[in-house]
Amino acid sequence: MKKASSDIAVIAGVSAIAGSRATLAPALLFPENKVLTMMAAGETYVDKLPGIGDRIETAGLIGRSISGAFTGAVVSKRRKRSMWLGALVGAAAACAGAYVTYYARKKFGQISGTPDPIVGLVEDVAMICLGSVLLDDDRI
Repeated sequence: MKKASSDIAVIAGVSAIAGSRATLAPALLFPENKVLTMMAAGETYVDKLPGIGDRIETAGLIGRSISGAFTGAVVSKRRKRSMWLGALVGAAAACAGAYVTYYARKKFGQISGTPDPIVGLVEDVAMICLGSVLLDDDRI
């Protein structure tokens, strides 16, 4: 049973990254895909611009849920688990990740006095590191 719970944890963890950056999770899954890599880079840039909507608004959550479902299904298939279960876990984890990272970013900036774009950059690095660790099967 440990293997199953470990698989679900990895599926949820990688999918939660989509809650922070919708295109980053798929880009981490397919690092050889230059289009996904460029989309993720573009999203990290645009995220720092003023006037960009919050990730926890309805449109943001829908996109992140779809990305999380896709990510969860792919990770689940790679781990020889049900793609449907992976998609459901992934969508839920992406929604949860959106809220957690949104409020953590706001609170960190508020406590530290760090400008939001810098806090966003720290968030980007944290998500890339998290995904890299979770997708490295030798560490899990």
